[in-house]
Amino acid sequence: MEHTVYDYEKHIPAGFYDRVYREGAGIRFSWHDLKFRTVAARLGTPGRVLDIGCGPGTFIGNYLPGVEALGIDISAAQIDYATRTYGSATHRFSTQSLVSLSEAGERYDAVTMVELIEHLPPDAAIRLLSEARALLAPGGLLVVTTPNYRSLWPLIELGVNAASPVNYVEQHINKYRRSLLGEHLAAAGYRDVSIRTAVGLAPFAAVFGLRAANVLNAIETHVMHLGAGNLLLATARP
Repeated sequence: MEHTVYDYEKHIPAGFYDRVYREGAGIRFSWHDLKFRTVAARLGTPGRVLDIGCGPGTFIGNYLPGVEALGIDISAAQIDYATRTYGSATHRFSTQSLVSLSEAGERYDAVTMVELIEHLPPDAAIRLLSEARALLAPGGLLVVTTPNYRSLWPLIELGVNAASPVNYVEQHINKYRRSLLGEHLAAAGYRDVSIRTAVGLAPFAAVFGLRAANVLNAIETHVMHLGAGNLLLATARP
């Protein structure tokens, strides 16, 4: 099946998701905060991190203090915003391709992809995962999140599509479930693959304040979201 290529430069204003994050309260902020905290917790203390599909730089700029990190994205407008907002001696942003980084001999202790691969057709997602594997140092770690279509996510997506100026119908063309994500990681050559779920109903408790959202998140995390969190969270080794 052919898919219309979504024009991210045209439809998503530079810094859109970072401004959502900077609201500092509410459901949308809590969603981003919980997923970024979850990813950061899986990284441990890496020396160098590559964040693929970094968008406006929110994750690197707010969750990787003191870590040497490079964020890359296909959107020049988002990279310009990220550089102006979060760029520093240790936090850099670029439109470089993974192939160019590999050819330059770059290697990273960790590579992150936060809600990216669902935007790609399956063959492109596998290719991207494979190219990322080539950039991991021996023993390095890949951390991936993507919507879990065996959860309440499809209903959440419908609500977001109705309420937000940014619509996901054309963007989310690869609808992952746990087994499919595992297949794609295996096809890309990864080992030690672990897939769990993350971010359940906690963000919606933010209508009662962030403390309520964080308490519910702690409870849901303790029971591993009963396997039904709204995001899939995968870790893997090269």
